[in-house]
Amino acid sequence: MKIAAIVVTYNRLELLKKALAAVEAQERTLDLLVIVDNASTDGTADYLASRPYRQATKVRTMKENTGGAGGFFAGMSAAYEAGADAMWIMDDDTAPRPDALGELENALVDATDFYGAMPAYASSLVVWAGDGEACQMNFPTAKWGWVAPLARGKSYTTLDCTSFVSCLVTREAIEACGFPYPEYFIWFDDAEYTYRLSKWRAGIFVPSSVADHMMPANSAAFWGEVNDSSLWKYAHGARNQVSAGLSLRRLDILASLAQNLIAQVGLNRDMPLHLKFALLKAACSGLVFQPKRRFPVED
Repeated sequence: MKIAAIVVTYNRLELLKKALAAVEAQERTLDLLVIVDNASTDGTADYLASRPYRQATKVRTMKENTGGAGGFFAGMSAAYEAGADAMWIMDDDTAPRPDALGELENALVDATDFYGAMPAYASSLVVWAGDGEACQMNFPTAKWGWVAPLARGKSYTTLDCTSFVSCLVTREAIEACGFPYPEYFIWFDDAEYTYRLSKWRAGIFVPSSVADHMMPANSAAFWGEVNDSSLWKYAHGARNQVSAGLSLRRLDILASLAQNLIAQVGLNRDMPLHLKFALLKAACSGLVFQPKRRFPVED
């Protein structure tokens, strides 16, 4: 397989250096590295322009910050146009271990016989770089029947959705399901996309492939913790989750959001009213926020 790694970065130069070093240290050599710089202002552009690379590399510098979603759309589009058979996607705070890519590729190939076709994607076990414990921000969601491969002695399980932290997506899946929505900007873009892929064909979780997430702390996002400075992220998340639930016709996605907003926001007496109304407004905006799917353009 011709595999391209896609790393999206924005104003985290020191983390980016570690991420690129980890990507280049893979035992399974990459065929292409695509770096998307989301208009960073911390010297990232100069670093990427002067840095030596170990493999063919494309650097795409965006004119403005398009968020993680826009960055992955741009990077995956570039990798597809370059002929990649699979695209290994991650943020700039991801440090995959040396055998991570090889384990993902081997599992995809092995799973082709088990499922009758190559899975849409393969996802790594994401651990927190601080202590090696499972990263709370990146727990994947198992699909019904996830134990079936284990009963056959396989080392992977079936997924319903996962994060974009070390996820290997096949070219065939992109051709069938399109690219991620760049309009989502940030939050729930990875969940929507892998839910979408899983409706078409199985995704797999490969625990032997490990990636360290270099977050400041091992914590997930909780709606009850929103404040004025973080509201913009949570607003994007609420809008995108409603949008995804409707476009995918998944009532469980909508029900999960409703439950969390009621329990963590609506019943939270300590949260200011303006934050509650802002989240409600953002969620309601998702009712009409339906981006158009974009598919590769064939020559």
